[in-house]
Amino acid sequence: MQTQSNQHSRSRIAASLGAHREIAHQLFARPVCLPVTSRTPQLPLLFWSQVAWDTVWQRPQEQALGLAAHRQVIWISPVQVHELVSRLKDRWQPVRRLEGGRLTVLSPIIFSGEYRSLAVRKANRRLIGRMIRRIVGKSRDFLFMTNTPFCQWIQDEFEPRATIYDLIDDFCGFEWAPKEGVIQEDRLISRADLLLAGTGFLQERFRPRFPALEFLPSGVRFDDLRDPAPEPEDLAKLPHPRALYVGTLNDRLDGELFQATARAVGEGSVAVVGPKHGTFRAPDLPDNVHFLGLKPHDQLRGYYQHCDLGIMPFADSPAARAINPVKTLEYLACGLPVLSTPVPDVIKYYPDVVRVEAAPAWESAARELLDSESPQLQEQRVEFARDRSWAKLVEHLQEHLLRLERNR
Repeated sequence: MQTQSNQHSRSRIAASLGAHREIAHQLFARPVCLPVTSRTPQLPLLFWSQVAWDTVWQRPQEQALGLAAHRQVIWISPVQVHELVSRLKDRWQPVRRLEGGRLTVLSPIIFSGEYRSLAVRKANRRLIGRMIRRIVGKSRDFLFMTNTPFCQWIQDEFEPRATIYDLIDDFCGFEWAPKEGVIQEDRLISRADLLLAGTGFLQERFRPRFPALEFLPSGVRFDDLRDPAPEPEDLAKLPHPRALYVGTLNDRLDGELFQATARAVGEGSVAVVGPKHGTFRAPDLPDNVHFLGLKPHDQLRGYYQHCDLGIMPFADSPAARAINPVKTLEYLACGLPVLSTPVPDVIKYYPDVVRVEAAPAWESAARELLDSESPQLQEQRVEFARDRSWAKLVEHLQEHLLRLERNR
């Protein structure tokens, strides 16, 4: 048993070092950070994301893609070994060059235990620090943007020209968060040049301490989602009516509401599209609940367009109360009726287009939405989503970055 454990540890170390060698080779072969010249007057952006590029498509990926139209963006989202083995697998790539080379996506492998062990964090920091040094050298002429407090050390070690903190989640409130997370977040915020909140709930929570915190909502790729898509093969096998959940399955969800939805659709189906984490708990689910796995983002519209109800069955928990689900606008853009549990941002920002019910009324509400659908209601939902594009939101963010450059 000990021998197997040692072999497993050696294989994890080899995978991590191998990934860093591959990244280093590509960085030296094609330099990432170009000097700022008259042809590239805007400072490059180093974007560290808690959300990995290859997982569920969310706000950070949209921000990086949008900003790459204006400036060079270097995205870094480290992947722990166990995440590679259990979730990402063949989807993982150490380096990607996108948007004509203006966006470089780096997904270095780091040792597992990043949030549990100080020794592991120090080792991972040395690995990542060397990689960043290859990118920026001794220059401070770059902007640093992040959505997590756990990389605050980059502020200290590299002293970027300006720091942008996009508060998209209460990461310090998770059970897995490192003990010093709150201290890191306070330090990051106190030294940030621009503070954004991805949810109204988080803005209200943090604004008494940080009055400059601005709410910047998420958006939707409206035209892409409205483009007709064929029915996916795995979905075509499932009978109507179809309820759909798109997103990560974790402890933020109420597993019993999947069971209630399955009863509501009767002879129909519940399609679940997304990765399943070990924290997801649900009772024994009936045979009409189908887990279809994680899909590439550009394939999701086929699932949205060929289902009958979008669900957001979040648990009544602090972590769930802090979110503003991106999937809400994606459901609406495709005309789906949407049923959600009482998430504060959903109640506040989607009062006329999303049905909100707590667990006791969930099953009956799902039936009512399926039975009461009409072209008029569908058009109301589509129109609501039409003007909430990612492009407009990224333009607003770009304006902020330009002001930072002028003032620093």
